[in-house]
Amino acid sequence: MDVGDVYHADLNEERRRRVVVISSARFNRLASRAVIVPAEHGPPDEVLDPWRISVDGIVYAVDHVRSVPAARLLERVDRVPVDAVNRIRRALRAIT
Repeated sequence: MDVGDVYHADLNEERRRRVVVISSARFNRLASRAVIVPAEHGPPDEVLDPWRISVDGIVYAVDHVRSVPAARLLERVDRVPVDAVNRIRRALRAIT
């Protein structure tokens, strides 16, 4: 697992959730954890906050960033473009 990978993850909710991994493969391997940004439930708003990033119609909530055990990432389903990773990083910097 590496930066930009999209997984279905078990986040202790009723259903699996799509997440984007934003931590490096090295960190994920050494820590047995991954820093992730989860997808929002439901349709995207017309006007997104700067910390909400839309990728192919799916909105990821950068303000909900967290780390999870790597074992909670169940199935790799996609990869976001480099541009989306850069937008996520900019949003994270804007928050911090």
